[in-house]
Formats: sequence, C-alpha cells, structure tokens
Amino acid sequence: MRSRKQIIFYIISVTVLAAAQEAFFNDIRIFGVKPNLTLAFLCVAAVRMNITEAIIYGLSTGLFIDIVYGRYIGLYALLYMYTAVALSFITDRFNYSDKLWWPLAAAPVPVFIYGIAESFMIRLLYVYAGGAEQLYAGGFSHHFTVRILPTVFYDCICIAVLAAPVLRFLKRKPVGNYE
Repeated sequence: MRSRKQIIFYIISVTVLAAAQEAFFNDIRIFGVKPNLTLAFLCVAAVRMNITEAIIYGLSTGLFIDIVYGRYIGLYALLYMYTAVALSFITDRFNYSDKLWWPLAAAPVPVFIYGIAESFMIRLLYVYAGGAEQLYAGGFSHHFTVRILPTVFYDCICIAVLAAPVLRFLKRKPVGNYE
C-alpha cells in the first residue's frame, strides 16, 4: 500500500484539481470543452498502482466527483474505477511504470473509452429521466466530434503536463515503517 504522505498528496491533489477545474477552466476552454483534471491525475497516478489500489483510488475519486458535482451518485465512481483498473492492468502487462512517458502512451485509449462510456451512460440516464431528445441535438457523430474527441485531446494534454511532477513524487521511497 501507499505511504501516508502519498495518500495525503493524492487526496489534496484531487481536491485542488477538482476546484481548479470548476474555478478556472470554465473560462479556459479549448474547442468548447474543459479538461477533466481529476481524471487526468488519476490516469497518471494509476500507472503506479496495483489493481487493488486502482479500485480503491478510482472508486473514491469518482465518488468524490459524484458527491461534489454529480447528479447521480455512483456514475463517476464506476467510470473512474474502471479507467484506473484498465490503466493499472495495462501497466502490469507491459511493465513500464517507471518510465515518465508511459502515462502518455497508456492513457489515451482508456480516456477515449471513458469519454464514450460517460456519454453513453448519461444518454441512458437522460432517456430514463425523459429528456433525451435534447442531449444529442446533431446526432451522436456530431456529439462525438464536438464533445468527446476534444475532451480526450484536452485530457491527454493535461496528462502530459501532470505526468512528470506526479510520477516523480510517487516514485519517492516512503520514510518510516508505516507503509
């Protein structure tokens, strides 16, 4: 398991990034979308996690997002958890977790799948709630090119920015016997 410093770093980082995402990136949009900083941070951190840690951190981060911003409790908890588990699984298979470039190589596919799954799940919830006719005004292909692809691109840029400092901090050896 992780050291106390790493757990505290993770909790503070997710909280600060979630606040920054809502405070600053509502006005700084590229292609009309804002990044998902908490997802980008989770993707960077997940390459250093085993499957159990990925489940715990993905579920807790997603639950935090659900509680603070979400309309439906559990939606983002599951999506974040599966994304973290996918990245952890990919990293275990290829064993590149010590490389700084690895999050950039491993994250785009799970982030892309996350974007499609999020869109699909929200679509199902809107159909259930009775408001689906206005969700994809131009059809799914328009939604795909206007919302999903730019968001994945923006998230990959955030992953590139976060990769070096986060991985360097997580690579530090823990101090003490409380690990």
